[in-house]
Amino acid sequence: MNPSNTRRSSLFTLAAYWVRNLNVWQARILGFALGVLYIGGHAPFFFWPLSLLAITGLVWLLDGAGKTDRPVRNGALVSWYFGLGQFLVGMYWIAFAFIERGSEFIWMIPFAVFLLAAGLALFWLLAGAVAMRVWSKNASRILVFVCCFFAAEWLRGHAFTGLPWNHPGLIWPAGGAISQIASFVGAWGLALFTLFLLAAPAALTSSRDGSVARAMPLVLAVILFSGFFATGLVRLEKTKIVFVEGVKLRVIQAQIDQSEKWDPKNKQKIIDHYLDLSSKDGLENITHIIWPEGALPLLLLESPEVLQQIAARFSDGPILLSGVTRREVTKDQQILFRNSLVALSFQSGIPALEMVYDKYHLTPFGEYLPFGKLLASSGIKALTPLGGGFTAGPEPVTTTIPGAPAVSPQICYESIFAGLTPSGKDRPKWIVNVTNDSWFGPTTGPKQHIQQVKYRAIEEGLPIIRSASSGISGVIDPLGRLISKAPINTNASIDAELPEALQETLFSKFNNISLVFWFLLVLAVTTLQVLRKQIK
Repeated sequence: MNPSNTRRSSLFTLAAYWVRNLNVWQARILGFALGVLYIGGHAPFFFWPLSLLAITGLVWLLDGAGKTDRPVRNGALVSWYFGLGQFLVGMYWIAFAFIERGSEFIWMIPFAVFLLAAGLALFWLLAGAVAMRVWSKNASRILVFVCCFFAAEWLRGHAFTGLPWNHPGLIWPAGGAISQIASFVGAWGLALFTLFLLAAPAALTSSRDGSVARAMPLVLAVILFSGFFATGLVRLEKTKIVFVEGVKLRVIQAQIDQSEKWDPKNKQKIIDHYLDLSSKDGLENITHIIWPEGALPLLLLESPEVLQQIAARFSDGPILLSGVTRREVTKDQQILFRNSLVALSFQSGIPALEMVYDKYHLTPFGEYLPFGKLLASSGIKALTPLGGGFTAGPEPVTTTIPGAPAVSPQICYESIFAGLTPSGKDRPKWIVNVTNDSWFGPTTGPKQHIQQVKYRAIEEGLPIIRSASSGISGVIDPLGRLISKAPINTNASIDAELPEALQETLFSKFNNISLVFWFLLVLAVTTLQVLRKQIK
């Protein structure tokens, strides 16, 4: 045997022994540190070995919890501390939204950041508690871990409107080889397999199995991901990207300080800024201009003088797609505000409304206040400049815009949710995503956001055209690659063609396929447990 291999094996075993024998508070502190480390695998770093080390370490911590007098309690708490670490570091950027909103919101920062992280970590606490109920010293505990923690992450992404930010499948850079598997099983299916890969090394130190059984999870994981990598390379190599004839886009990214945007004295300056960016050389060749979410600090559809300014620039020219705040009066005279995307044409200089989409999946606290009356009475406010917040639209849609193929409009963080794009006979040919990432300043937030948007392109086999305020704007091809872009936090107008859609993907037909794999895994674990009891 090679002495260096023996030494490395001994160090690995020694590390596992040390972690498993920490006292309960040492384990919780290490759990928190590993949670922080786990984020190193996500955007913008993508150093997945850190996530591998973190998850393997968490399995060992659960091994240690299994040796204590209160295994369920201690396993749950060490998992919660891990979750707290990853969500504090992975989502610290929400603090900048409170800073940008104004001094009256700054006092909320410690409460909002900590309570969000602590609340999301409860899903990991639940996973740790359930896992410890059936934990063992065998290599099969890796499957138990994957079953429980995938379920926790899936619930986090769907319960209470859901927040699937930085789930395990997102450690693979979108547009790369492994990410292409999302076209078959979605980002959630990739998350399930990724958890298996990240946890598999922990089985090498299982105390009740022979060497073959201990190595089996890691061998299977390596084979699986080698297959993913090869399949992804083939897909990238064999897929030819072509462009829609007769469509020429101009995507606008405007750098506007959020703290200045709603000052009335800056209104005309902001209007001129957008018009100047949109009217650069070559406008006569542009068919569609795209402005970001809530581009102008006004009710555009109720501002005829502003519409006339826009019409003067775009008369008999391009269609304007713009994020707007829209006011609606109901039959009983109730006033509702919508976060909308509209399409405007300007034939003969006359503004005409061609399309309206009202955002369906609103952002809690950013656009509306959950449990509004209760929280409002305690002094907590939504971050939107509108006191009462926005009202959600009826449903995601595929709609038509003059001069372009059928499109799915998605506003801001709607694009982080898999399966929101209509499928079947309503499947669009492209997705337009408008967002306002200027809330999050010079943080990792905008880079994590674009990573998730790219996965929607891979899953659906559709191009995504993205206009962001102070975020990352550009054209994402159906393979998840950003083929035209503007640097973050810059003013830019991006002229680009529209890529054609690929054939309908397996995911777009069966978007809950990841749950089928999870169910089969649960069935396998249950069968193993029953067989083990029978043998005993």
